[in-house]
Amino acid sequence: MFASRKLFGWGKLVFIFVFLTACLLIPVSLHFAKQDSFDLKSLMPNMMKQVDDTFVKEVTANYSLENGVLSGQPDVMKTDTTSGVAMVSLAGGALPNAKNMIALQKDKMELRDNSGYAFTVKYTDDANFADIQTSADMQSWISGQWYVQNKAFVFLTMSLMLGSVLFASSLMLALFAALFIWFTKRNSMSEIGSYKEALSLTLLSLGLPTIFATIIGTIYFDVTVMMAVQSLGMVLIIAFVFIKTRFRQTDKILELGGQAE
Repeated sequence: MFASRKLFGWGKLVFIFVFLTACLLIPVSLHFAKQDSFDLKSLMPNMMKQVDDTFVKEVTANYSLENGVLSGQPDVMKTDTTSGVAMVSLAGGALPNAKNMIALQKDKMELRDNSGYAFTVKYTDDANFADIQTSADMQSWISGQWYVQNKAFVFLTMSLMLGSVLFASSLMLALFAALFIWFTKRNSMSEIGSYKEALSLTLLSLGLPTIFATIIGTIYFDVTVMMAVQSLGMVLIIAFVFIKTRFRQTDKILELGGQAE
């Protein structure tokens, strides 16, 4: 590994880094592709606060949802709170101009939150209120209906967000580790001649830990664990290389395919 530090140009180093980052994105993509629900409360917390037990009891007692159509009496039922509105509106009239609102309509529901998010969600054909007894049940049901229609939005948004985190983490890890190794050239015993050599050694050391992190992330998805495995593995490999070579070229190392000074 140490002997190969001079074999890569900047273009190859960029390619290696992109490849390693892409490996880390595999568990992210698989996780969100398999996900079948989303906690909408984290995205629209104030809207969800309008869904209380009183509203749920009124809805389940007076309305039914079959084949994607909501029916019942009265046509308009509204529950006001200090922060917003929860209502049923089957008449199709204008809705209140509330910043936080959930309005169950004949074939869809309107969701608004003062965070700026607003969605119109059509009921699925198999949707019903059979398993809804509490506000928590209703909130979970709303999240499920919303997720069916917005799965692509969640997949792209979360993948981009976590992908950016992994990219930034890997970049900082590689750059700072390479900088630390480069500083060893001040020691006459080290043969690290340039920052590019130090970066090459760092990226080579990241290879195996990144593969392990990818496998672990595929089995048990946790970004924190993946980042920890990657960084700890890199440190251990660099330490092993240092113990074996003291960052100096030897005849034994050259036999592995490295180039002499």
